[in-house]
Amino acid sequence: MIEKTVLIREYVTALRNRNASVFIGAGISFPIFKRCWKDLILPYAEKINLQDNEVGEDYPFIAQAYVNCGYDENSFKEEICGLFHSAETTEVHKVLARLPIRNYWTTNYDELLENALNNEKKHSDVIYDNNSFVTLNDTRDHIVYKCHGDCNHYNSIVITQKDYENYRFSAFNFTHALYNELASSTMLFLGYSLNDPDINNIIATLSAISEVKQHHFLITKRNLTEKRKQELWIKNLERYGIFTTLIDDYNEVEEIIKEIEKRYMAYNILISGSATDYSQYSTKEDAQSFIYKLGYKLVEDDCACSNQGRGLRIINGNGFGVGPFLYEGIAEAAATYGRDMADYLLMYPFPKTYYEKFEKDKPNEEKYYAYREKMISKCGAVFFVFGNKYDENKCLVNANGVRKEFDIAVRKGKYVFPIGATGYMAKELADIVLSDFKNYNGDMPNIEKILRRLNNKNISSDDIIAGILQIIDAIAFRPENQ
Repeated sequence: MIEKTVLIREYVTALRNRNASVFIGAGISFPIFKRCWKDLILPYAEKINLQDNEVGEDYPFIAQAYVNCGYDENSFKEEICGLFHSAETTEVHKVLARLPIRNYWTTNYDELLENALNNEKKHSDVIYDNNSFVTLNDTRDHIVYKCHGDCNHYNSIVITQKDYENYRFSAFNFTHALYNELASSTMLFLGYSLNDPDINNIIATLSAISEVKQHHFLITKRNLTEKRKQELWIKNLERYGIFTTLIDDYNEVEEIIKEIEKRYMAYNILISGSATDYSQYSTKEDAQSFIYKLGYKLVEDDCACSNQGRGLRIINGNGFGVGPFLYEGIAEAAATYGRDMADYLLMYPFPKTYYEKFEKDKPNEEKYYAYREKMISKCGAVFFVFGNKYDENKCLVNANGVRKEFDIAVRKGKYVFPIGATGYMAKELADIVLSDFKNYNGDMPNIEKILRRLNNKNISSDDIIAGILQIIDAIAFRPENQ
């Protein structure tokens, strides 16, 4: 068994290396359909006069027995498929659709994964039987392998004992595609339990691979009634390179998947801030030099170990008094290290002329809110600096726009790191975060210590930048810092 933190770190690394896959079982679709295997099969067991205590856990056998008793197999499968039509999806499916996963595997008949990919405007192909392999669209971004069929094609579903027995021959292409996937990718198994009949079919495929070179991961619920059996089952899975993380409640799956996304996105950082005054920090020249140096050092540090960099992206809304100096530092470092500035900078300057022309009746903050949401959705962590402006009475006030970005980032579950040493709204937000750090960023005591140092007004600009780089190292699982 492995801890959650190990699973998250290893899978994030696989995502960064573009060799991560996922295999989704029935448990992930349960929040929509509210049916486990037993719930699905029990009505048919009753029709052939089987009592509850006789049903057991061999559900393919019950399905086969139902057909053997004279019930039409096509009608049975069509009825089963009708139970799995839905235009909805789950939070887990949504997060998985946002991650850089090319191949999705599932034993589910439903369309929840396709719905999530469509919502993300991602072009996917669905393979649900052997013939589907020869009709692939070459412009696809993702492939959804529905190993046990699709609810829109009832003849494709695998449910009876006969279907399982013939699977290796009837789904020959699936078997070989899965061989290749398991040999070359890190697979995360979700929604499978100790007694799930589908997982045994997958393990049978793994057993045919002579040498398992990839590590795979399984998240499953702790089984207190069959504790010893589950321990032995988990130990056996390690023979196939599958390492298990146990959870107490299925809600933890969503938490883990969201943490994986946060950690993966941690290389995408938003620098939020604006400034018409710098006096709470230092002189104007020193403050602007600090912002320039921050942009430079972010790129320099990313290039430190590789000409290709680690994938850092810096997002900024071109806040007054911050954006231009940040951009200049990024541009200078990119040129110095032979990189393209566009590889590092994602700019979100506010389209003020458009708003004034087409949405002039709306208050500024209402107009900008959706734009800020879009900008913040591109990042995993937000660093807040300075944050002030002159109001309509020419009085210096803390910038409410920076506070809006903080509130959106918190609501979207992003890491939030206000640099209190820079003063103004950043100081206000730093005091809020440090009053309950765990609530905002999780249980990361070492990072909390760093952020407390960055709330000290006497800290040097070099030490602030070093602290920011340390935070990025820690939350992004940079290999050399693991």
